[in-house]
Amino acid sequence: MSHRTHRRPPKRRRARHRLVEGLGQAALYAASATLVGGLVHKLLRLVHISVSSC
Repeated sequence: MSHRTHRRPPKRRRARHRLVEGLGQAALYAASATLVGGLVHKLLRLVHISVSSC
C-alpha cells in the first residue's frame, strides 16, 4: 500500500478536477437560474395582482 501513495498520475487528476470544476459551475449556474426564475415568477405574480386590482 505504501508504494501506491508515492506515485500519482497528474494527468488523470487534472482532468477529473476540471470535470468536477465544470460540474460545480454548471450546478451553480443552474441554481442561480432557478433562483432568478423564481424571483421573476414572484414579480410577475405581484405585477399581475396589482394590475388586476386596479
